[in-house]
Amino acid sequence: RIRGVGTVGDNPGLESSVGVVIDGVYRSRNSVGFGDLGEMSRIEVLKGPQGTLFGKNTSAGVINIITEAPSFTPGFNAEGTVGNYGAMGVSGSITGPITDTLAFRLYGARRVRDGFYDVNIGDGPRPQTDDQNQDFGSVRGQMLWLPNDNTSFRLIADYTTRDEYCCTGVQIRSGPTAAFIDALSVGPGVRPPAPGFAPLPFSRQAYANRESGQSIEDKGLSLEANFDMPSLFGGATLTSVTSWRDWSTELGQDIDYTGADIAYRLQDSENGYGVENWTQEFRLAGQNDRFDWLVGVFATKETIERHDSWYFGADYTPFISYLLSANLNAATAGAIPISPGIVGCFTRPGQTAGPTGLQGCLASGGTGAIGPGGAVVPTATATGQGFTLGQGYADSYEQESTSFAIFTNNTWHVTDQFDLTLGLRYTMDDKSLDAVQDNVGTNGAACTAAQLNAAAIGGAIGAGNVGGVLGALCLPFANSAFNNRVIAQDADDSELTGTIKAAYRLNDSVMFYGSYARGYKSFGFNLDRVHRTGTITPVSSLYFPSEYVDSYEAGVKMTLLDRTLLLNATYFDQTFENFQLNTFNGVG
Repeated sequence: RIRGVGTVGDNPGLESSVGVVIDGVYRSRNSVGFGDLGEMSRIEVLKGPQGTLFGKNTSAGVINIITEAPSFTPGFNAEGTVGNYGAMGVSGSITGPITDTLAFRLYGARRVRDGFYDVNIGDGPRPQTDDQNQDFGSVRGQMLWLPNDNTSFRLIADYTTRDEYCCTGVQIRSGPTAAFIDALSVGPGVRPPAPGFAPLPFSRQAYANRESGQSIEDKGLSLEANFDMPSLFGGATLTSVTSWRDWSTELGQDIDYTGADIAYRLQDSENGYGVENWTQEFRLAGQNDRFDWLVGVFATKETIERHDSWYFGADYTPFISYLLSANLNAATAGAIPISPGIVGCFTRPGQTAGPTGLQGCLASGGTGAIGPGGAVVPTATATGQGFTLGQGYADSYEQESTSFAIFTNNTWHVTDQFDLTLGLRYTMDDKSLDAVQDNVGTNGAACTAAQLNAAAIGGAIGAGNVGGVLGALCLPFANSAFNNRVIAQDADDSELTGTIKAAYRLNDSVMFYGSYARGYKSFGFNLDRVHRTGTITPVSSLYFPSEYVDSYEAGVKMTLLDRTLLLNATYFDQTFENFQLNTFNGVG
């Protein structure tokens, strides 16, 4: 985040508010942007809306990373690291000339470490009893060619792989369902606090019965070419940056973060996402005594594929039944509580009822389960399951996007002390989405049964409670309305953005400045299952609108005491419209 604004969450449908640029190449998502890059030349942080200097437009800022280029002076460095938890790491680089005009740099790193979280695996089948380990390898090669004094080419290729376990969570406090989760789990499902104290988060004791592995592969190529043209407009430089990148991950997750087997995601091709993009940028820049100018174009084509899966564990049915029984008495945690006035489906006999399980009981209005031929089976003698182990959903999303922009940034040195800067950018975005949302097996049957007999259920528990029951049984991952749902959408947008700045240098040590910037971040599609607010009905469109920001800033920058003290003061005000935020707000 920059100035408190950033893009959080794991939904790749949202572009990053804070852009990451590495050696001139825009990284389209935060997860794609960071790795072991080797030797750094410098890191620049540009605050506020950006887009008139280079690359992709952003609404909150840019982190611009420049690594060391190949050198014609031979050099070598290496380092090794040893630590606790079995940590070992090695990295090194070598650089030097191949010919008088061609130089190279090669960097590699390998790091391993055992997990520093202890994991109670509860019901299993997770085999790993630790988490947050490290198993990482990276290689990065560069070539720099200087065919003449006015031309340079820099080619970069990199490859990174990770195969690690992340991310379980440490329990901070126990909720009202803790005792029941313990009863569902082999051993404690969550950590009990010491008498009189809350659990200690720094004990690094986690609970997860399902695997939390993640594998990541990241690779890319880029070519930057610079052509100095002394005779053009009194001296100008043409820069071209071409890139291709491909990033993908597969990850597993224990969704409930407990030792009970409630819900999980498998680490396979059905859960994860990938981002592949191409970019091309041209910039022409020059300067003279009173004017610095820059014009450029930027284009990118991106494909995002997301596969999202979610499965019921063996303990999901008793867990949801317990919640719906409206009895959180820890003394009855060993069994599904029976409360007066609660529909019989959420009792122990009811939730294991009949050939059609919980959904059959719900379809009968709580009086029994629906048996073969439609006969009602008494709940006290029936057996079955409401939410079947291994069933859930498996959704897929493919988003294609293209973006094209022209931009300019120009500074007029009005006097030796006073500068005015004007920057403009016109951006055109086009995106399309093809998605399939599909339930696995009979998932959604309990939701359908409850809806069909909502009146009878209301008669048993009160009409005012039906909405809560339907909401719990028809959560997005269990809602029959998502079964075999095909979505095809496309949209486009364009926007003129820019900035105007004024700077006054009182002397060599003090500068005052003020600026206004208009920022824009493209619309997109929410690559997830989403209900309309306050309902169990899927939204008709996954589209969300573009984000805009008006940013004002004023301040002073000072270098004092013979340039040994840097002192800055800044006031800024940012107002966002259609602010894009994706966050988890619970399942109920």
